[in-house]
Amino acid sequence: MTLTLRHSVGFILSAQVVALLLGYTLRAPDLQQAAEQTNAIRSERTQATHDRAIALQRAQICQPLMSELPISDGAAAYFTSRNRFGRIVIDKNRPFPIGSVVCDAFGNTAIVGRDAQGQRPLLTDIRTVPAEEMQQILVQRGVMPSPLAPHEVPLPARVPTPNRKPTQ
Repeated sequence: MTLTLRHSVGFILSAQVVALLLGYTLRAPDLQQAAEQTNAIRSERTQATHDRAIALQRAQICQPLMSELPISDGAAAYFTSRNRFGRIVIDKNRPFPIGSVVCDAFGNTAIVGRDAQGQRPLLTDIRTVPAEEMQQILVQRGVMPSPLAPHEVPLPARVPTPNRKPTQ
């Protein structure tokens, strides 16, 4: 009887080892895929942190662009101004110098480069921070007006009233 018990314990242990080996063999591709996904996520987070740090450094020295839309890679890099109607006007005779750092109120920063023919100045190497952080930095630098909070309403200018003499 003890011999049969030993054989059955040995058989059970052998069966468990075979089951474990078979399970690991079948799950190996899943484990490898999970590890690759984890590495990809870690790499993306590291890159995003690096890009944000670069954008924050650039925000301290950038030349703000007036634009109604966020800047994009490959866009032309010319000085802008507002006309008497408040519309943004691009001055095609005043390109930004190559290597200039520019930014917008949407949180984007870029470096001015040249197009493939070396003729037009283009925005390249765009890095981004949250728009609120960019606006705060630009307000602190004094290159962007401080936006009014929704509950803040500008007070009308006070008009002095002339001194009136009492009537008799």
